[in-house]
Amino acid sequence: MSKRTIGILILLGVVTFYTLGTGFSFFYRFLYVIALVLAFGLFWAWINLQGLQVRLTRLSHRGQVGGYLEGQLQVTNRFRFPKSWLEVREVTDVPGYTTGRGIAMVRDQSRSWRIETYLARRGVFNTGVVEVTSQDPFGLFRLSRRFLESEQYVVFPSTEPLPDLDPRFAFLPSDHRVTRRSDHITPESSGVREYVYGDSFRQIHWPYTARMNSLMVKEFDMGISAESWVLVDMQRSSHVGDDPVDNSEELAVTVAASLIERFDQLSMPVGMATNGDQTWLMRPGSGPSHVGNLMEALAGVRARGNLTLERFIYDLQPHLSRFNALTVITPSRRSEWIPALASLRRDGVNVAVIYVEPTDFGAPEEVQSPMDFLHSNDIPVYLVRRGRPLNEALQVPVFDQPYAFFAPRQEMGGREENGSGQAPDSMSSMSPTSPAQPQYSYQGASEPDDSGSSP
Repeated sequence: MSKRTIGILILLGVVTFYTLGTGFSFFYRFLYVIALVLAFGLFWAWINLQGLQVRLTRLSHRGQVGGYLEGQLQVTNRFRFPKSWLEVREVTDVPGYTTGRGIAMVRDQSRSWRIETYLARRGVFNTGVVEVTSQDPFGLFRLSRRFLESEQYVVFPSTEPLPDLDPRFAFLPSDHRVTRRSDHITPESSGVREYVYGDSFRQIHWPYTARMNSLMVKEFDMGISAESWVLVDMQRSSHVGDDPVDNSEELAVTVAASLIERFDQLSMPVGMATNGDQTWLMRPGSGPSHVGNLMEALAGVRARGNLTLERFIYDLQPHLSRFNALTVITPSRRSEWIPALASLRRDGVNVAVIYVEPTDFGAPEEVQSPMDFLHSNDIPVYLVRRGRPLNEALQVPVFDQPYAFFAPRQEMGGREENGSGQAPDSMSSMSPTSPAQPQYSYQGASEPDDSGSSP
């Protein structure tokens, strides 16, 4: 309620008091005028909202940070009376979204305009509801009416091209393709051959059958047998930074999205695991639909999880095998999660760590960085810093160990001693037990595949 409305209501109360108290005809006339003004203003504001037709058109319900939320908004007056003092805006929680506009229309007139808002933050937002507000000429009443239904708009995280990504991310122990006759249809076909008794009719290639005048069936490719996993650490205590856009959480998500995009360009099956406000294990796959699901999960994940990184790695272990590569993205300054990675490495899983430097976002300096413990366990680590291009950061590990990513280092009979005459510390000697597993949400499979466990 506006101050003007409050003032006119106070005046109405005062005039009513004097009218009933004195009985003067002047106060009666004054009271009638105020009542008529209020009734006229309320009727005007109400009638202005009748007979409106609103239409909002968007080409897509997905966007990306750095892009624009675009659409076309159209309002048509189907009422016999003209409309004035109308304010039209879209009700949404997209940051920085302002589409309000004042319009006036005559009968059967349409007003349309293009709306465009810069997308600065990732997330899942509510859009689509249009609110029309009407006001009377005296400014006493403001009535609103909402049109259309609410829809979700997903803003994907920003990505950076990685043309010079370290080949060790993509060079896996079994990156060849395996072709065999199968009744199962896969997204990749390797060729055609003559029909053999027992082949599925769904595999018949009808155009080639008509050309050869003989039944021909398609042979399907099993695809790349090696798979890549991207683990994004979303534990609450791991991330730092007060800015809603410039913090370690957003940088970690950007790194994960860029890696997934690059793996998809290399036709590598990629999966994702996060331990944020929702714990997700999304099995490796390929194709635009799968990558879209991964990006949508990254858009909504938040660093509000309580599951520790080491426990999450142990819980992920049954889903990994020697044909898998695991890339961990974390700014965690703790070292308790490193023995879990060392255990996976001993099982033959190719592991690497992308370390997001937390001191760039206000974290205090540490005496010893987790990168030192990773180096002692021959786990390649890539350092990502605030403002540094990702393509440059992911070209080579901080400690250049050319063969550390492919296979575990052979145990040596002697160890190199440091200046104090003692062998350097190694976190691989630690072997904590794996805690109980929590419940997860799976995508792509109802339960873990036993065939993916390590031998």
